[in-house]
Amino acid sequence: MNRDSLPVVAWPMLKRRCLICISLLMLPLLQAAPTWQGELTSPEPGPFLKPVPMVLDLQVSWNGTINAGTVRLEFAPPEVHKSGAYVVRSSAASHGAAAALFPYQSNFWSEMDPTTWRPHYFHAIETDKKEKVVTTVRHEPAHVESEEAAKLLKTGNVKLTTHTFTYAPVFDIFSAMLHVRSQKLAAGDHITLVIHPFDTPYLLRVNVQCREIHNGRDTIRLNVGMRKIDRKTLELLPYKKLKQDATLWLSDDADRIPIELRAAVFIGDVRATLTAQSKP
Repeated sequence: MNRDSLPVVAWPMLKRRCLICISLLMLPLLQAAPTWQGELTSPEPGPFLKPVPMVLDLQVSWNGTINAGTVRLEFAPPEVHKSGAYVVRSSAASHGAAAALFPYQSNFWSEMDPTTWRPHYFHAIETDKKEKVVTTVRHEPAHVESEEAAKLLKTGNVKLTTHTFTYAPVFDIFSAMLHVRSQKLAAGDHITLVIHPFDTPYLLRVNVQCREIHNGRDTIRLNVGMRKIDRKTLELLPYKKLKQDATLWLSDDADRIPIELRAAVFIGDVRATLTAQSKP
């Protein structure tokens, strides 16, 4: 059958159907290219020197409460031997009045490529007054696999959740930290990355504000914002736990370590301030 043999009314209908079919076929391609993809900056590490092994201790305050908690960050612990991997680990715990309201303990472990800062493996154990959550994230070349086991402390029941996020490249919280640190960080610079800190992907936006004296030290002030990414549609969603963009000060020296982080989160004003730095 050719065009000439079709009824006059049927030919426009056939064209419309063809257009609909083409549109449906193109829909997955359109979803695979979200508008925010144009914001992404290069995933390649910057020129700044690789950090030496060190231990950082930070004190957490909450709504003006002193010593609401502590955080310890360890970069390349000397006693850890992982061939071909750069390791970062951390531990945290709430204290005092904050612990009475929000008891919390955590241990994080990250393994990444020491030349590209791309993550391979992330493991987290978090415990609050209701549950213990163990999260394992594996970064493959073209996707991220996450598994979360949440155990209710009262009943012992465990809920296991697994997800796959088909996107690359994707950073974890520590590899993103080291990637940002490696950049030039000139005032006005913007860094945008896709991160997968636990079981959910996010778009991380970092803006370099200025250089200034903070807590008696030369620092680089950064503005840090996050939006959730729907893993199926790649649509950006609000991150309701962060009420507004956070502010991070890095030391403006050879170490570029976090001096202070201030964030307005769902439980109030939270600050993490450096109290000690040591190099094994």
